Amino acid sequence: MIKKLNLALVAMISITLFMASYDTASANDPIKVFSNTEELVLDQKPVIKNGRTLVPIRFISERFDAHVKWDQKKKVVTIIPKGLFQTLSYTLPIGQKTVTVINGTEVTKIQLDEPSQVINGRTVVPLRFVGNILGINVRWDFKNKDVYLSNTGVNLIPSDFEKNNYNKELRKVKDFGKPTVNYEKFLAMSVGKVNTTDFEYLFAQTPEYELRLDYHYFNDFLGSNPNVIRLSGYSDRVHSISYSGNDIPDLRYPAVTAETYATINENTSYDEAVKIFGGPGALVKKGTSREEYKWGSSLNKDAAYISFVKKGSPVDGPTTKHWEDE
Repeated sequence: MIKKLNLALVAMISITLFMASYDTASANDPIKVFSNTEELVLDQKPVIKNGRTLVPIRFISERFDAHVKWDQKKKVVTIIPKGLFQTLSYTLPIGQKTVTVINGTEVTKIQLDEPSQVINGRTVVPLRFVGNILGINVRWDFKNKDVYLSNTGVNLIPSDFEKNNYNKELRKVKDFGKPTVNYEKFLAMSVGKVNTTDFEYLFAQTPEYELRLDYHYFNDFLGSNPNVIRLSGYSDRVHSISYSGNDIPDLRYPAVTAETYATINENTSYDEAVKIFGGPGALVKKGTSREEYKWGSSLNKDAAYISFVKKGSPVDGPTTKHWEDE
């Protein structure tokens, strides 16, 4: 009986040691961090604690042009995001979960999942918190333990899993890293949290400029009629993105006529236009507060272009329209 117990005890110890070594090996696997298409070399590697990935706040923040202040006496770190004229700041004492948010005269509090802490002389905080306050897209590749950061509106480095399954989700662009300009890339792009210069990574080309420097073009001349994505904005932000190309969905309906077009007024919503024209329109332009759709006529080559204020937008305004004989 004693011999059987000893054997069972040895077996249990062996299993425990094996599981402990397995967990340690997994925890010690290096975590790589990518910013757009570049792998970052951090002075403090990311660590995982209680299921949360912690990253050095100063390095990541300054990478995306935020300003970081450190109060050595109070042990408090303050982050000021870029482009907000220093009216917005986030203050976080070391060892605590509570972040003080100051936006002008308004003061609020938010809670972290894991407290800030100092590792090897570097302040680390939850990665998701950094992404939220800096307005960057954060993705985690569970298979390879890689972190992907992007401020372009499209996360430019998909994981191996996503590369093989990009067709299952809208944001998995199948010609990633190629200069091709197409409708799928237009749909995947977002407005607001975008830096125009970073789109050079997505399209693998330098944009062309109109006489006004706030208009940027990315062209694809592989066909007889080039596909063009046009960005309206400045170097640090984009106001609107429009698309013209031969791969826009050709949505045509018999109800798209000059007569039905005339019934569209400044109060018409997108859902109402769908009922009037007999089906959904093709998105051809999107901005921070408005979206424009195209409806084609199946009776001829005419088309109606209707611009609506986006649902949930804080900006109000009339529905606008124009008619084209194509």
